[in-house]
Formats: sequence, C-alpha cells, structure tokens
Amino acid sequence: MDRDFLRGNLALDFPTEPFRSAPALLIRSAVIFFSHLPFLAAVTLLVFLPGKLVVQFASYLLDVPTDGILSYFLLDLSDLLLGALVAPAVIYRLVTQFRTGKGAGIAQSLRWGRRQWGKTLWNKFKVEVTVALWSLLLFVPGLMAMVRLALTDAIVAIEADREPEVLERSRALSKGHRWRIFAVLLPVMVVELAATFLALNALSQAVHSRVAIALGDSLLAVGGQWTTVVVLLMYLGLTGPVGEPATKAAPVRRARKTKPARERRAA
Repeated sequence: MDRDFLRGNLALDFPTEPFRSAPALLIRSAVIFFSHLPFLAAVTLLVFLPGKLVVQFASYLLDVPTDGILSYFLLDLSDLLLGALVAPAVIYRLVTQFRTGKGAGIAQSLRWGRRQWGKTLWNKFKVEVTVALWSLLLFVPGLMAMVRLALTDAIVAIEADREPEVLERSRALSKGHRWRIFAVLLPVMVVELAATFLALNALSQAVHSRVAIALGDSLLAVGGQWTTVVVLLMYLGLTGPVGEPATKAAPVRRARKTKPARERRAA
C-alpha cells in the first residue's frame, strides 16, 4: 500500500464495470455499502463523533440554540470539514479492496484521508460555491452544476497529485453522461435529505441533548457514505483501468483479400 503514497495517486490496475445503467449502479452501490458497513461505520464515527461533540460543546458555550439557523450552519460546516477527511479514506479502502481483495485498515485509510484532506476540503468548498452561485439564477442550473462536479471527491482521492484541475476533470468525465449521473444522484439525495431533516428535527424537538444530537448527526454521516460509494462507482465506470477516460476501441479493419500473383498474371 505504500506505493500509493510514493506515487501520489491510487493505481486502478483492476477490472472496472462500465457505467451503463443507473438502476444497476444503485443496486451495486447498496450491496457494497452494506457489505462494508462495519468499516464505514467505524471510520466515520471515529472522525465525526468527536468532531460533532466539539461543535455541540462550542455551541453550548456560545449559547447557540439547538434548533436555530446558526446551529444548522455549524452542522453543515462541520460536515464539510470532517467529510473531507472521511471521503478519501473510504475511497482508499474500497479501491484497495477492489485491487487486492483485502481492503486497507482504518489507520492506513485515515492516513490517506489525512494526506488528501486539504485538497479535498478546498475542492469541496469550490463545488459548494459553484453550485450555490448557479442556484441563485435558477434551481435547474444549480442542479446541473452539481451533476457536472459530482465526481470531485473520487478524483481527489484517486488521482490525487496527478490532477491539479479537479473541477475541470470532473466536467470532462461527466460530459455525455450527465443525465445518467443525475438519475443516480436524485434518489440518493432525496433519501439523505429526508433522513437528515427528519432525524435532526426529531432530536432537536424531543431530546434537547447536545450529545444525542452529535450522535444522531454522526450516524447520519455513516448513512451518507452511500453517496461516497456511488460517486466512486460512477468514477470507475467512466474511466479506464488506469484512471483515464474510457474510450471505445478502434474498429479492426479487415485485410483486403488479394489474389495470388499467379492468378493475377493469368488474368
């Protein structure tokens, strides 16, 4: 696994399944998510739970209401900061699992996540700003901007030092596949937004415990790793075995059949 740290990117030297069907990818992502749930839960809670507890403790000291707009903003901000560490760690684990049949451990995965944290955070921030600016015009342009930039986390985690223009890379990879990407992301977004709203609203109304809110938000982050799995599978399905855009093989031209020299002379 140290070769990844020396190379500065993850080798994709294993067969990948092309991204041809949104339902098929969603089913496959669910299978992978639940089969790796113990690891996903462990690495997510290891990062999110302490971070969420710190946020709630700071909110308590600053007397921030648990159900106010500022509280939700702090939760979103902490999701951005903590998710920038967990996403590359999860992708590292899954790529090593696909590559060798035995995924990297939590420590090794978090080491890769820590290595990519700054770049992931910066690109996540740029994505958020881009989507927000397009959304100021109309909802649809903002949604399409999100689709174009959906592969950002996977690009940072896999191509790492090899790709400086992450957002442009995501736009290039998603070109020609955006309606299919949208068909995958839409149900994922609906499920995650509904779960987040219902869970946090129930916790803030029924149990005014900041510890319970931190725990509930961390558990929601575990479920949010489904999106990470989905993004990884879309990326792998749109690239070749070494992370380059998948291209169709050039058609093999049939050699023209020529008559033997003796027959040509006879003719």
